[in-house]
Amino acid sequence: MRANVAVSEHTTLHLLKRIRAGDGQARTDLVQRIEPLLERFARGRVPSLLRHEQDTADLLQSTWLRVLDKLEGIRVDAPGDFFSYLRTVLLNGLREALRRHHRSPIDAKAVDLDTGSMAAENVAAEDWVAYEQALARLPQEQRVLLQMRFEFGMSFVEIAEEFDEKPDAIRMRVNRAVQSIAEVGDG
Repeated sequence: MRANVAVSEHTTLHLLKRIRAGDGQARTDLVQRIEPLLERFARGRVPSLLRHEQDTADLLQSTWLRVLDKLEGIRVDAPGDFFSYLRTVLLNGLREALRRHHRSPIDAKAVDLDTGSMAAENVAAEDWVAYEQALARLPQEQRVLLQMRFEFGMSFVEIAEEFDEKPDAIRMRVNRAVQSIAEVGDG
């Protein structure tokens, strides 16, 4: 963690600090705190061609198993970094399942592993790709704010708690990030 990042005892950063200090209860607290947010993000992202093999609960469980195994070693430098890490692990799990499905003799249908298969059901593949590309061009903090607000469905109050800031300040920063992604997407 950066030395200048305040760690309130009500944040994910604080829970990770407690875990690294050997506090077993902090692992449980972290899962209880993040599970509903991760579920919001995961809902609707299992592609229909995988529905018979995997549902959202399976996806969440495999994500948590991967994350909890490496929890002490996960590098989290700033508020929101853990959410980006979770997002990456979850999407990588979906990509892995799609690759396995693609190699399956049952269905040799081609699957684009890098595009729309990762999007929520109600998002067009080309929109998801454009969003991902624009998101990747943003500064890390703006990327994290947008992920927390729109992908994990966190309120301004919840995000403010993570950043140890006032909700209005977070709202303004999220609005600036939305403006930035619009400008990046247009360019």
